[in-house]
Amino acid sequence: MIDTIVKIICAIMCGFTITYTAKIILDGSFSFRSLRNICLIIMISIVIFFSYQINYNAESILLKIVLCAVCFNFMIKGSLYKIFIALLITLAIISVCDLANTIVWLNFVSIQEMREVWYYSILCNIIVYILTLMTINNSAMKTKLNTFINNINDKSKISTIFLFTLSMIAIVYTLYNISINSSKNSNYFINIIIMFSYCLIMIIFLREQGEYNDLINKYDSLFDYFKEIEDNVDEISFANHEYKNQLAVIKGYIENNKNKEAIKYINDITNTNREKDNIIISELKNIPNGGIKGLLYYKVISSINKNITPVLDIDKSCAEYLKKLTVDENKIISKAIGVYIDNAIDATSLTTNKIVSIEIYFINNEINFVISNPFLQNNTNISKISQKGYTTKGKGHGNGIYLIDKIIKKTDWLKSERKIINNYYIQKLTIKKIG
Repeated sequence: MIDTIVKIICAIMCGFTITYTAKIILDGSFSFRSLRNICLIIMISIVIFFSYQINYNAESILLKIVLCAVCFNFMIKGSLYKIFIALLITLAIISVCDLANTIVWLNFVSIQEMREVWYYSILCNIIVYILTLMTINNSAMKTKLNTFINNINDKSKISTIFLFTLSMIAIVYTLYNISINSSKNSNYFINIIIMFSYCLIMIIFLREQGEYNDLINKYDSLFDYFKEIEDNVDEISFANHEYKNQLAVIKGYIENNKNKEAIKYINDITNTNREKDNIIISELKNIPNGGIKGLLYYKVISSINKNITPVLDIDKSCAEYLKKLTVDENKIISKAIGVYIDNAIDATSLTTNKIVSIEIYFINNEINFVISNPFLQNNTNISKISQKGYTTKGKGHGNGIYLIDKIIKKTDWLKSERKIINNYYIQKLTIKKIG
């Protein structure tokens, strides 16, 4: 009778901990007043109660995750694969806390006592679940996990699920080995090392994938903005034309009054102030709408605002081939060019020769985007530019080129290269073999 009561108590505690932790990872919050949350706790507690086993077992753990995922999906109607990953992370956190708790308790009692003496069993479970709740309520941990889950995209979900499932199996396997042989021999410590190694792999993966997804989402949101800019570029061109016509009319009136100073002022406005903008718009006419045009316009205006002179040279023949790019291809190219131009502007701002050159040309059945800029050579190591964390800008930078290179390597139609010629840093992005 006492065993059944202990099992019920532990199942309820586990059900609450799993529900709370997974909900924090998925939504970033948990409400005790929510009827759905209460129902979830009850459903998952029932799953835990009927699937309880003394020893760790990979099949049993994965079955619990699947059943819990079904319960979550039934109650909150979320994305099933995100729920599955959140539950894998939850079980991984609980497993690590369980291992840490077991290592400490083995100094005082045996594995058998921890399992068979009811008050030891309840106390151990309480400690494990408290440790789990403390871990997930760490603000940094909560934010990173919630951001990671929300930023998982469809393209990365299979690899993410595979890695987490593999890591979960490895963790369960090592815990099983520890549970059946608690004597502190070489195998015991090897299993602990394996356990924490896989946990470290998961942490590194979470961090890197989070940075990667942040970059993807950043440029996806900008992409829509760039497309809006494209719609305005033609309107700006028309407005400029109308503006000049209006000034020409005013000029005619003033000429009749022989007001030469006013004429000179109007000539300055019509011929000088808008000249740079007209050149930019004229060059961008050679690029079809799709995202790249809007990006270039935005970046060029941004460089001008930073007192950097942009030089645009766009081959007219590129338009025909750029029209063939899909929305996803446009997004990838925009992300890469955006990072390259940002880096060029930052590097140029540190020099006295404040010019950034952007060339787009078609040759050998390939489209080439070339960004050139002066830079401080004693401040840059070109061989390390694509390495994770390398930067000359200070803390918080250094992942842009690294993450863009990762994106490019996943394609078979893009290539990137960089070199230095006559104190100029040159970054080239090539669309290979246009059909």
